[in-house]
Amino acid sequence: MTATSTGLASLLLVAAGVAFAACGGAPAPAADPASASASASASASASASASASASASAPAPAKSGKDLLTSCTERDGLCLPDAGLVARICDGQFPDAALVMFGGKSLFGRVYLKGATEGWNADSGKSARAKLFFQEEMLILKRRNAPKNGIVMGAGGGYLVLRWDGNCYTLDDGEVSTQKPSKPVNPPLQWNMLEPTTKDALLRSPPVLAAFQKRGKECKGVTTGVVSKTCEAADSALTAAVVDEVRKGIALPTPSKMP
Repeated sequence: MTATSTGLASLLLVAAGVAFAACGGAPAPAADPASASASASASASASASASASASASAPAPAKSGKDLLTSCTERDGLCLPDAGLVARICDGQFPDAALVMFGGKSLFGRVYLKGATEGWNADSGKSARAKLFFQEEMLILKRRNAPKNGIVMGAGGGYLVLRWDGNCYTLDDGEVSTQKPSKPVNPPLQWNMLEPTTKDALLRSPPVLAAFQKRGKECKGVTTGVVSKTCEAADSALTAAVVDEVRKGIALPTPSKMP
């Protein structure tokens, strides 16, 4: 092959390489920054929207423990306990739970008796009939509406209330007032019915401890049946000390027996 032929062959090879690079080796065009940003923003917005939708549709966590006994819901213009709790507490005996509900930071509505009356629960439940006292403080569990047909079986309208001892009663509007008396009355409390942890918490209060010790001295372990006048007075003094400390906000544990 001559020198002229060799030079021509080299030029042909170089030309072929350039053509190959032009056809298949060119880099991909760069993405438009504005377009990429808009796509990312749309994706983030869709994700946030989906998250918000899931959160809105998810049910609120159910209250339990002491939260159930201390938190209320606005209904009928009143701060009322959970409806399920109301049904359960009136169908049993929960004196420890009642003390927590009456606690000093409680937001539940209250009514006060305008006169002594025979108490019973027209909404059914296990609470026994009892003598309710003039100016006795009651915690409102729910508002009762009078029957539309005008037929009243027992109490009509008024309130379903909780007594300090854990019993439930229905009271007519005319039997109660929302005006707090200077010294609200409370019923006797059965100390022996309280849980040990509740008693321990109450006995950390010097006034309750003193009243408890005096009751033990005067009653000599006897609290039912025929007891002396001094034992009755000491028992009443212990109830008064417990109620006073609960109203002041003494810390009580969550009862092991919950409604």
